[in-house]
Amino acid sequence: MSFGVAASALLALNVSGFAQDGARLAAGEAAWNKAGCLQCHGTSGEGGAGGEFPAGPSLQTTFLDRAGLAETISCGRPGSPMPAWLDGAYTKFSCYDMALGPAPADLDLMPVLTMEEIQALADYLIAKIVRK
Repeated sequence: MSFGVAASALLALNVSGFAQDGARLAAGEAAWNKAGCLQCHGTSGEGGAGGEFPAGPSLQTTFLDRAGLAETISCGRPGSPMPAWLDGAYTKFSCYDMALGPAPADLDLMPVLTMEEIQALADYLIAKIVRK
């Protein structure tokens, strides 16, 4: 295989990967909008860092990794204002290594996102908001 053919093949793979990444980030942004995340975390994820949205913490400064973000979005944070957004959290999907069953009494359930939407949202947060 010549260098030109190999370079063309690699470029095609990269373009395809960028298109998939772009679609994934667009799906994540759509999930952000669907759940109304900006109502607590602000339009840029600034949250309670002096912005106009003091209810949620800043996602720009979070130390959560992708998996931690996905679990927090899915399962919420018992004892805090962060609701569980995953349809089936606690009853169909285990949260925080708990057995399936009712959600904690001090947790609001807002089951509007699918697992796929939450995974895309976590990707969007890592790419566009976390530590930005």
